[in-house]
Amino acid sequence: MKRILIVTALCLAFATTAWTADLRQAMESAETALAQRQATDKASRTRISGDRESLTREIRRLAGDIKRLKAQAIDETKRGETLKTRITDLTERRNKLDKEVGRIVAIVRTAAKNLRDLSLASPFSAFTPERLAHLETLADGTQFPGLEDLTSLFAYFTDEIARSSEVAIRTASVTGRDGISRELPILSAGPFMTLAVKEKGTEPLLYDAATLSFKELPAPPGRIFRWRLNRYVQGKTDTLALDLSAGAALDHLRRTPSFVERIQNGGPLVWPIVLIGLAGLFIGLERTLFLKKVHDNTDNTMGKVNELAGYGQWEECDLIVKEQKTTPVYNVLRKGLQARGERRQVLETILQEAILKELPRLERFLPFLGMLGAVAPLLGLLGTVTGMIDTFEVIHIAGTGDPRMMSGGISTALITTMLGLAVAIPIMLLHTVLNRRVEHIIGDMEEKAVALTNIVHRETIGCCAQGCTKQARA
Repeated sequence: MKRILIVTALCLAFATTAWTADLRQAMESAETALAQRQATDKASRTRISGDRESLTREIRRLAGDIKRLKAQAIDETKRGETLKTRITDLTERRNKLDKEVGRIVAIVRTAAKNLRDLSLASPFSAFTPERLAHLETLADGTQFPGLEDLTSLFAYFTDEIARSSEVAIRTASVTGRDGISRELPILSAGPFMTLAVKEKGTEPLLYDAATLSFKELPAPPGRIFRWRLNRYVQGKTDTLALDLSAGAALDHLRRTPSFVERIQNGGPLVWPIVLIGLAGLFIGLERTLFLKKVHDNTDNTMGKVNELAGYGQWEECDLIVKEQKTTPVYNVLRKGLQARGERRQVLETILQEAILKELPRLERFLPFLGMLGAVAPLLGLLGTVTGMIDTFEVIHIAGTGDPRMMSGGISTALITTMLGLAVAIPIMLLHTVLNRRVEHIIGDMEEKAVALTNIVHRETIGCCAQGCTKQARA
């Protein structure tokens, strides 16, 4: 036990000695480490203090930057709002300008389309076909119109206006009736009349918009119309016929049938109407000349006979009456001079009888002329009925699908009616005028007969008075 204790004590002493040595060593190590740690801490504090000052300065700088950036941010925000407002204004202005530009472009294209259509219908395009290609490009929208295009568009309008107000001679291609194109000088009076100047004369032309060229009429116009055109081209007149319908009037002039063609298309009843017109013309001409001769003889002869009778020159009166034997005036005067020795009532009766005897001769053919004037419109009406019957027969067979099938009968009806009235109206007027002329001649003859009666009996009364005076003196 003791041994164990001793060993234990020894071990404890040894251990205490070793622990004390280790403790010292440990303390030394700790002091060394502490010194190092303190040096490190001091260096760290020194570094940290320096870093704190740097960080403080950095924080102050960053705070200043933050403050400056906040102020800058406020400014930028205000500027951003200002820019947003300006962007909004610019956007609105851009939209407005886009609308205005779109409107201008639409106006330009519309104007280009209108001018293109006008140019297609204008005969001046045959002289300047290049403008149609440019107008087509502007009209279809494939090209954005620029300032040069607007200038060209204005120039086209100005050129069209200038050409429309002038009379000029230019050269262009003309397609003849034989289908051959020839270069000919063309006289254009604005857009209203285009004439081909040839060696044989002047002829109107039709403008073909499909080929931008001119072509002759399928049939030449009438001679009178061409004669007027030639006089204008030759400078003999300032009057020129114009076609304001862009060729429609010339085409209608070409299609208008002549008087002979109308008669041929009028049907069989046209010929009796024509014969009535010719008969009325001959009768009217013959009666007019005859009544004019009678009227002249009435004024001259009866006036001269009455004058000679007033002087008592009866032999000269007889000679004048014997010169003509078939004229009604001389017949009346002859009867009056032969009965100048009769009483007044007898002389008046003889003269009135002579005038009534000559009345049928003066009115010869006038009743027949009136009958012709009444028959002509009746024949025209008969032709109208006949034409309408033919028309309804066509409608009954073929229906009303094609109006051209009905036009033949209607045309026949209208032609006969027109011709009947055209013949009847002048015949009736001529009949009325001739009747008035006969009445006027009869009135003149009665007036001159009364004057002759007065002259004859004045001479007789004078002779009787002279005889009575001589007897009283004796």
